[in-house]
Amino acid sequence: MRGSVAPLLVSLLALASASAGAQETLLPAGPATSVRAGSARGLDGRNQVALEIGYLAAGLSYARRIGATPFSAGAGVWGAWEPPGSFDRDVFEPVGLELFGRYRAAPWLHADVGVTGARYQWADDCSDCSGTLVGVRTAVLVGRGIVFVGPEVTAGWADDDRYGSGFGILWGAQLRLVLGWGP
Repeated sequence: MRGSVAPLLVSLLALASASAGAQETLLPAGPATSVRAGSARGLDGRNQVALEIGYLAAGLSYARRIGATPFSAGAGVWGAWEPPGSFDRDVFEPVGLELFGRYRAAPWLHADVGVTGARYQWADDCSDCSGTLVGVRTAVLVGRGIVFVGPEVTAGWADDDRYGSGFGILWGAQLRLVLGWGP
């Protein structure tokens, strides 16, 4: 199944790049073009909604740009199924909330960093075992138009009654679709 994910991501990126280019060429020339074209390109809008898709993971977030700066503040929800990580046991089904800041270094590059809290279950013979993960979640993404890809990392403390507490890292990659609007 993992071998089929890479061709799918490449196909989605090609399709999104082609459609973003088509949207830009269909807009009439003039002063209003930059506003409408900027909205079509995702992150140029003041408001941003993002759908994040990873390998057996997903998230949804909203961010609002702060003034005329490249910074945005936002919040989101995320979930995953057995994400890879450094814990001494597999983290099974984490579902979390996050508050983050987004920095748009260039139209093709942006980074998120924020705090996250998640509830999870352990993937072992204990179906009733669950715990809490509190930490920092980061992502650095590159892309064009409304499509961005890149790695994500969550580092923090996990705590539960069965295994106690400990520091660990969860990691993955994501495909992010960003829609932006507003002046």
